[in-house]
Amino acid sequence: MPQPDETTAPPAPPHRIAADFVRYAVALEAPELAWGYLHDRLTAEDAVRLAFLRRCDLGAPGEAFARVHARGPDDATELAAVCREILGDDPEDARRVWDHLALSRDASRASSEGGGAGDGAAGGGADGAAAVEASRRQLADGHREFLLDRAASGRGMNWQESSALLGTDRPEEVDAAFDRGEELVGVAVIGLALTHPDAAAILPRVARALDRALETSDPGLRHQGIVALAHTARLHCTVDRRCLDLLRRCPRGNEADQDLWGYVARRWLPWWLWRHQLGERLRWLSLRR
Repeated sequence: MPQPDETTAPPAPPHRIAADFVRYAVALEAPELAWGYLHDRLTAEDAVRLAFLRRCDLGAPGEAFARVHARGPDDATELAAVCREILGDDPEDARRVWDHLALSRDASRASSEGGGAGDGAAGGGADGAAAVEASRRQLADGHREFLLDRAASGRGMNWQESSALLGTDRPEEVDAAFDRGEELVGVAVIGLALTHPDAAAILPRVARALDRALETSDPGLRHQGIVALAHTARLHCTVDRRCLDLLRRCPRGNEADQDLWGYVARRWLPWWLWRHQLGERLRWLSLRR
């Protein structure tokens, strides 16, 4: 019988939800984070990490998150005391987001395993189909309340501070900022390129920035879109056709030209970028003679 690997950490309790899931799924508010820690939905380390991320999102208005982060994960008693102060007198309202997160996490797992939202919890027949449909409606309602509505109102991020926007995690925040016409939306696109793990979530927002910049002749937004595309190429080694088509309409020799050439497989790159890069190389060689 094989011996257990003592270096492997035991699995997390099923009621806990990882910080890396929470940060992308909802725009968490301070009482909700406090409830999550006090009711063991988050470890101390994850609670403090999420508090740091949300403090970065909000800047000065994130004072409650700053208090949790400043307390740190080492003294559970002190951390719990701070969380109880932040939670206030309406714990049931703060609990609702965790019900949504648990449902969303389970739906994500079912989807990755080939099922659908609620498929694993419902039996067959009409009752099972009704349960699945109810689960999907609940999931959609929570997604709208805890992410889309908060993004639409602008309360999920501090749209006055570039430093806060460079930590943008959630694509939905960027979409809502475009809809509102936020002045610093290009900074948020750069932040998304730097922080989001999935290029498929980043590239459509980069394309939207470049498209709007070219339509409105906005050189600042155009440069921000180019920088975001360069970061995406460097960090994810990929690009899509829409971004390439828009980039072609921008002046050559920019950051995205260089990082696409340096980090993306060249068989995926268009002829016009090959022509530019090889032309630059030939000019460089001629100057060395």
